[in-house]
Amino acid sequence: MKTTDSLSPSVFLPTIPVGTALTFELKYKDNHKAFGGTSRLIGYRDKKYMLLETPADPELGKLLLEPADWEVVIRGLSSSRYGEIFALRSHILSVMHRPEKMLAIAIPSSVSIHRMRRFARYTVSRIVKLAINGRNTLAKLADFSLGGCAIRVSNSQFVDKGESVRFSISNLLDETVYFNGTVASVSSSGEGIQLGITFNDERTHQSRDVLARLILSTELDATNSTSDISTVA
Repeated sequence: MKTTDSLSPSVFLPTIPVGTALTFELKYKDNHKAFGGTSRLIGYRDKKYMLLETPADPELGKLLLEPADWEVVIRGLSSSRYGEIFALRSHILSVMHRPEKMLAIAIPSSVSIHRMRRFARYTVSRIVKLAINGRNTLAKLADFSLGGCAIRVSNSQFVDKGESVRFSISNLLDETVYFNGTVASVSSSGEGIQLGITFNDERTHQSRDVLARLILSTELDATNSTSDISTVA
């Protein structure tokens, strides 16, 4: 599977919402690094340039006295369902100080991306029965793909990467469906932890059926919630 690609601005821009965390580099024309820091996306203007928060560093202010001298390299993680790392090389159009310190960066003709996931992941919300090395508990399915999922459990659970898991989903298809997997990642999530699960077997036919039902049930729940709010209003 091809994991690297380049996207046009019209395809790329919708995948990075305002507030996206970014890394920001200034480079000399010979490609040597002059500055590196963190920034965030503030917004766009006419889809011609991006507005970035100016990294807070007194040395950067001196370098930006001549903004045309530099190349800019910006990297970050998109909100794509595939979890893509992006990188773009461009130049500074202007340095602004009001209403806040911002940099206007020209949007290049293409953006390089590296796809972190094999399958697209979809946000879902469903209670599942989870077994971790013989321990049984209720957990919440947070997202789902053909190759894996994310499951949230309470922080009273002690889980390590590499542990085997098995979970079941009821009241979705005609019968309870089971998935076996391995914990690929463990991270904090609110008052609990989130497990990134990689499925051990590729039962893609069943996965497609489950994914379709999960997406449909999530959309129906969202529609019903909206209807309830409208009724109350």
